[in-house]
Amino acid sequence: MRVPQLTSEAPLTCIPLRITQVPGMPVVDTHVARQAGIVSDVLLDMQGGRIAVLNVKHADGWLVQRIPADYIYRLGPHTVLVADTVAVDLGPPRADQRWFPIESVVGLQVMTEGGDDVGEIHDAEVDDKTLAVRAYLLRKVSGIWRRRRRIHPDEVLACSPELMLVREPQRRDPRSP
Repeated sequence: MRVPQLTSEAPLTCIPLRITQVPGMPVVDTHVARQAGIVSDVLLDMQGGRIAVLNVKHADGWLVQRIPADYIYRLGPHTVLVADTVAVDLGPPRADQRWFPIESVVGLQVMTEGGDDVGEIHDAEVDDKTLAVRAYLLRKVSGIWRRRRRIHPDEVLACSPELMLVREPQRRDPRSP
């Protein structure tokens, strides 16, 4: 049996990364070629549908640095690559920032704008390069959502720490082909 060889022309496929896999990943600063710490939390911009900030805990265990998405080069399957950790730190969050830590996203109740229960979020798939959320993955799904089991970020109307409100799904007319 012949094993195919990887060449520089071979396209690299992007494997969706689950947001719950990111905490605990080492963070490598490509500017100085060193490990900067470990991801302690991921903050999501639920309205924008992407990762907003990574909280990085340093080796001393005390210092937590907040690295904005603009400095994140790539979320690898085992490592997070960032452009520069020395020059950037957002400091404490502002009161008006609507970013959600992972622990408030996992288990978040989802409801349609019509008041129908959809289920709850158990994870999210993110693009490893753009940091965009591809889909919020559901569990305890009810109604028409059972088949899909996912919500696209464009379907999110509003979000709070208690509830995500989504558009009603488009129902197909049974008379149409």
